[in-house]
Parts: sequence; C-alpha cells; structure tokens
Amino acid sequence: MKSAPYKKYNETPLRETTTPKEDDKQISFYDFIKEKRKGEISPSGKKYLSTRELAARLGIDYEQFRKILNFNKPTKKRDCIIAICAALKLDSDETNEALILYQYMPTLDDSNPRDDLLIEILEEQSKHPFTIAEINNRLVRNGFPELDIIDHRRSLRPASQKKDAPYKLRKKKTRTFADELIFGDLYDSLDSEYDLYRYRCIAEMWLDDEEDECVYHLTAGTRHDYYLKTQGKDFLDIKSFKTTVDSGIFEDYFLELEGMANHELKKLYATLNDTKNYHTRISAGICNDALHVYAETFNYTVPELEEYYLFEYQDGTPLLSVYRKSEFMRCYLSPDEYTSTYGSNSNTLLAQYNSFDELKSGKEAGTSEPLLKCRSRYFKQLMEQADSLINDIKAKKRFIRHLDYIYDDRDRVCQFFEVEKEFQCALDDEEGYFMSAGIDAADFHFNDCGTVHITLEDLYKAFELGFTSINQICRVKKKLGSIEKIIK
Repeated sequence: MKSAPYKKYNETPLRETTTPKEDDKQISFYDFIKEKRKGEISPSGKKYLSTRELAARLGIDYEQFRKILNFNKPTKKRDCIIAICAALKLDSDETNEALILYQYMPTLDDSNPRDDLLIEILEEQSKHPFTIAEINNRLVRNGFPELDIIDHRRSLRPASQKKDAPYKLRKKKTRTFADELIFGDLYDSLDSEYDLYRYRCIAEMWLDDEEDECVYHLTAGTRHDYYLKTQGKDFLDIKSFKTTVDSGIFEDYFLELEGMANHELKKLYATLNDTKNYHTRISAGICNDALHVYAETFNYTVPELEEYYLFEYQDGTPLLSVYRKSEFMRCYLSPDEYTSTYGSNSNTLLAQYNSFDELKSGKEAGTSEPLLKCRSRYFKQLMEQADSLINDIKAKKRFIRHLDYIYDDRDRVCQFFEVEKEFQCALDDEEGYFMSAGIDAADFHFNDCGTVHITLEDLYKAFELGFTSINQICRVKKKLGSIEKIIK
C-alpha cells in the first residue's frame, strides 16, 4: 500500500499560532516596570513605588537607574533585570517577560543550578519577600555568585572562594546515590516506587590548613547532617554537628555544601517529575474513599506535540486527560508534598475524554483525525495496563504497600494508623523492636458513621491497599461492609 503524497503546505499545524495584528504594540520594558510599581507599597505607605524608591531598593544611583530603565544607557547585565523584578516581588514568569522585553535577554533556565535557585527565590517572593542583600546571601551560601547588578558593587563570594579565607580549597564535589535504584524498590510497593526519600545527595569539600598542617574533610547532605573529619600527620578526628551554627568557623562552608547537595537533589526530583524519562508509569492509592488507579505516558509517536496522557479510574469510571506537562507526581504525592517539592506549578489541560467511544467518535472541534486516532491508541494501552494492575492487586501479585516487606512485625500497622492504644499494643521486652497487639479487634466511634468494628485483619488489608487513616478505614467499611470491596 502506497503512502499518501507529501503535501508540504496542506499539513495541519502541530500547534495553533497567532499572528499579531499590525496595530498591536508590544509594551515597553519601562511601561512594564511602571505598571508593576503601581502594586508595590512605598516606604511612606503609599500604594505606588517611585522610580527613586525602587533604585534605593537595588542600591543603584537614581540617575543611573533611570537611564537603565528608559534605555538611555542600557545595561548588558541580565542580573540587573532579575534584581529589578525581585525588588518588585515579581514571580519567575513575570521576570521572564521582563527579560524578553529588555533586549530579548535569555530567560530563566531551570536546568541551570543558579537560575533554578533564582526561580525558587522568585516564587517564594509573594509569601516571604527578600531584600537584594538576602537574595545575595542565599546565592552565596549555596555556592553561587551574588547578583551582578552594576560594576562598582562589591562582589561577594562563596566561603570556599573568598580570597581572605582561612583555609585553602583543595577540591569539592557532589555525590548522588541514585545508582542504588538499579536494585529495585526495597519494599516492592507502589507507594514507595517513586518515593522522594529514595533519593540521597551529599556534597564534600577538602580544605588545607597550612598553619596546623592538616586537612579538613567536610560533608553535608540534604537531611541536615554535617560531618567534619580532621586528618593530620599523626592524628584523625571525626565530629558531627546537629546544626551548621554548631560547627563554628566552618558554618559558611557547610551552608555552601548543603546548597550544592540540595540543588543536586532538585535535579533528581526534576527527572522524577517527568514521565517522559520513564516511558510509562502506573500506580494506585486511595482518594476520596475510593481506589484511584492512574497511568501516564508521553506521546512518543509525535513528540513535537508535547502531549502527556494521564489515564485514571476515578471510583471505577475511566478518564483520559491530555496535558502539556507530566501530571503523574501530582497524583502520586499528597498536595502538600507536591507543593513543597515542586511549587504550585500550573499545567495546561488540552482535552479530556470520559470514554473510549467518545474519543473514537472524533467529534472534538479543532482536533485532527490522525491526532484523535493517536490519542485513542494511548487510551486503549493505558486502560489495559490499569485493568491489569487492578487484577494484580486483587490477586496479591502487586501491592500498594507490601506489608511483609515493609514491617517485620505485622502489628506495626497499629502504629501507622495511630491505634496502638485501642489495640493494646506492646513492644517486646528485650530491644523494643517488635510490636504486638493485645486484642484482635476494637470498636471505633465516629459521629459521621457511628460505631464501626475494626479487626487487625482489616488493618492489614487497609495498609496493603493504601489507606492512610483509621477514619478512612471506618468510613469505607461502614459504607461497603468490608475493606476488600474497595477494589471493584
């Protein structure tokens, strides 16, 4: 069968593009900043920040700053524009807009560690505003140069790069332990397969103390652990510190290392947040007292479309959502966990389909038939994988939480659900490592569901199915009669 002839000028565009009208005028950088100043409170309490007051925030001479704004003497320093935006408490998107308006300067790039930290700072501005000095301090303590705003400003340096530092830097490096994931998930559980705590990063630094003829080996990680090994000709000393303050003269060095480790960890988290790196991912949990199964993949057939397909069973009802970016980790983590790790990132929902037939009918306006067929194929693939996972969970071939892999003592689930007292739990007399329940069942009283009889077996099953609280267990058992019926 012959392929259709190539029609260069009749192809459906991958994305809709809008051509600006001739009379549309792009706002100038000066007007953009002027508009943003209107929302800022001045030192006098007025809801309008003057150009002079903004210059003062930046530590720039007023006349020089005015010339930078109106392009009488434009700056070539990208950091200067970022600093102006930070002083106005603008977020990263607004800062990128300002950079484009100012002679098309490069926008912030989250793959660049320093830019990534600046994005993080800018996103925090709405809740916790920073002064330029505070931003510089945070940059320096994370091992990056301060904001380069104007030439005459004194340049701050990280502790290890200061000319007057008491010790000479020999070397520094970061280490990740992601290679441990080659051996698979230790707990054989969907709940831990993409757990944030599986990732560990540390940063190390070696300093020469020429006066005392010894070498200091500093290590800091992402879990607030700080170690100092001092090695001389005839001695070796190892210390640990609970906080960087406890380390005295080494505090700034440890803060620099901790920043390096945290940024390495963020790179791992960025990889984790994109299903494109995994081809297809699938998991399950309990959401709104119902089993929530979800699977996601990227459109590898036409990657130029930048489409991610998230298939979900919501209380047994199928749903396919088409997004511009990966949504898997937003389903996998709790809302608080996701926000604290990735921020309140927005995503573009391109389309949703409640059934395979709806998609197959091809009635969606503005979507080409080939694209609908492509989406249909992914809908079918993901639904088959979701159905297979549900069957495996029923047959106990897969577990949301594998109890026997997670706990050596099964009754430890009482501690997980915080019902040790109700089940009269006790630890063994010797080491206190093993927990056992004194009774096999207990009654729980809730206003919304009355009295519910919960057995240890209910707790075991609820744990393996991904329940997170005793309230959740009681509601489901009261409604369905048994925990297992949550798997339809």
